[in-house]
Amino acid sequence: MSDTTQQAQELFGTLDEYLLELADGLAKAQQELGGISAAGAPGRQFTYYVPKLEFELRMDLRVETSTTAGTVTNAKALKMRPVRLADVASSQTQTEVVSVIRGSFVAVPANEGLPPVVLDARCVMGDGGVPGVVVRVRNAAGEALPGVEVEFNLDRRTTQTLSGVAPLAGTDVVLAVVRTDAAGEARTTLRVAAGERARFLALTVDAASRTLALSCEVPR
Repeated sequence: MSDTTQQAQELFGTLDEYLLELADGLAKAQQELGGISAAGAPGRQFTYYVPKLEFELRMDLRVETSTTAGTVTNAKALKMRPVRLADVASSQTQTEVVSVIRGSFVAVPANEGLPPVVLDARCVMGDGGVPGVVVRVRNAAGEALPGVEVEFNLDRRTTQTLSGVAPLAGTDVVLAVVRTDAAGEARTTLRVAAGERARFLALTVDAASRTLALSCEVPR
């Protein structure tokens, strides 16, 4: 038996590690398939994907009790590894159980089969020169998405990078959380403290598991 094979058989890991490795391999296979397409009828293209992956893991579950100078301690650990053909001599007291774990990865449509969400935002100037932000939440089909929670935050660190000075404590967004209306829009205004020296305020907008960054000019 080669040293490499010997080392591979001695590798132990958790069930999470093995499942993550399987998922990573599946993702790489799907990525390769995504780059392969077949021409169909005019204007149509076929893309391949892995609909399901079934797996079976035969694991060697081992309860190990460490020994020191012939004295058995209370330190025990449950370890697992793929079943090997031959046992390897060890100085530890071992109790082994072979377990078969079966499962499958099933492909499901992204976003529950709905068109992906499109998020955009812009800075606006309201009455009296009060700056604000308007966010539009739609899907890829152009349909407005009402009732979506939108979170506005002032990014103070990025603001300092853009303007060279940190924003004053009194400068912030007026409404931090707003739900989109029937038109799929959410609005907030910016509260600019007196004496604010930052020329630009950096903001982040979070909605529908998406984040958008923008900067608004401070009126003088």
